[in-house]
Amino acid sequence: MKNICFIANYYKTGVFIEIAKGLMQYGLRPYWIVPNFKQYISLKTHFHEDRLLYIGKKEVLASKTEAREFDLKINELIHGDRVLRYESEKWKFKYLAKLKDLYYVFIEKNQIQFIFGELTWAHELVAYRLTLQAVNLNCEYLNPHTIRIPNRRFAFFSDEFQSKIKEVNVELATPASTRIINLEKPSYLALNNKILNNKRTIEYNLTKLKNFIFRTNQDSNDPTLYNSAFTLFKIRTKEIYNRIVFKNFVKETKIEELPQNKSFILFTLHKQPEASIDVIGRYYENQLELITNIWRILPQEYILLVKEHSNAIGDRSVSFYKKVKSLKNVILIEHREDSHKILEKTEAVFTVSGTIAYEAALKGIYAYTFAPTFFNKLNACRKVSWSTYRNIKSFKELSISTKNDNRIKFSDWLFSNSFEGIMSDAFSDPRCMEKENILKLVNAFLKVTKC
Repeated sequence: MKNICFIANYYKTGVFIEIAKGLMQYGLRPYWIVPNFKQYISLKTHFHEDRLLYIGKKEVLASKTEAREFDLKINELIHGDRVLRYESEKWKFKYLAKLKDLYYVFIEKNQIQFIFGELTWAHELVAYRLTLQAVNLNCEYLNPHTIRIPNRRFAFFSDEFQSKIKEVNVELATPASTRIINLEKPSYLALNNKILNNKRTIEYNLTKLKNFIFRTNQDSNDPTLYNSAFTLFKIRTKEIYNRIVFKNFVKETKIEELPQNKSFILFTLHKQPEASIDVIGRYYENQLELITNIWRILPQEYILLVKEHSNAIGDRSVSFYKKVKSLKNVILIEHREDSHKILEKTEAVFTVSGTIAYEAALKGIYAYTFAPTFFNKLNACRKVSWSTYRNIKSFKELSISTKNDNRIKFSDWLFSNSFEGIMSDAFSDPRCMEKENILKLVNAFLKVTKC
């Protein structure tokens, strides 16, 4: 019998529960790591308490375990965690250090062979990095996540940048020549737009205000929630102010307003804080610096288009956009414009880890990411760094090393190492909880645990 472990993560916990129940029917024994007390109580109704590790602040800080000398770069983890970076130094460093030791004992005692979880919060990354360093535990951390394109497929990522997919060589009924990934819009974008529209309603904002006043969803012992109501108030107030200022004072340019007979390069901004930039894009978090450095290598006749993320309105101050627009031949393009229409006009795309690079490469447009991604396997999508910029003599050199078109080979590889199914949560995509989809997810988890 194999022992596996899930890390509870708010809305995602529901789908993990259903997967765990399905796996139990095949002899797998699920354990849980839980940061939130309400979810801990809920999980006790489904699984025996001995299989749950509650990692509340107080419980972890009060634990007495042997200190193990693994360097998990805790400073880095705290800097990248959207909550811990604001919390008191009196407890957060000690918390992660003790958490590492608790995880070691929990994994060793229960002989856990696989941990499944996200790679967003510091406590998740502590578990991931520990499994890498403590090889004697013989435990593998896997991140089940959508592959974005094609829709309704997911894979198990084996690194914290979501750049390496665990290769499972799924046997497929259709021949490789017919398994070609075509450009399509990820379904989560349409679902995200519905969520954004809901957030603009009076009812939604009144509910948020009520929850804030009465601290409805707050848990001061949860390491993923702000300990101080005042800190949360400042952050949310700043977001509201920035949204109002953006709407009234930031001028964006529509596609039809772009100058004619020009060469365009596109850079898409990430929502921040967000794992895609603060974890996956670590050390490239300063997006204003990225824009400036891309601009520095462009020929004089090129125009750099900067597109804001629709989810990020409110994240950045008006001064950010002023600095962007102050650069010669840099245009802030309307954030609601269809990205596929913008691609039709662009010669190349830059992003930290965004799907836009994947989409561009599928169209045969050169794309450059600062973080490693699984779609860097496409020859048209290259990972770059600051040293790349320093070493090239001109912008044209970036595309010289690009090899032949390998989209068919890439498609065959991705289909063979991914699974059919919607790997999401009930809030973002309720379809993931449908019985048929859960069966697909369970079968995928069974396959990967038997590899």
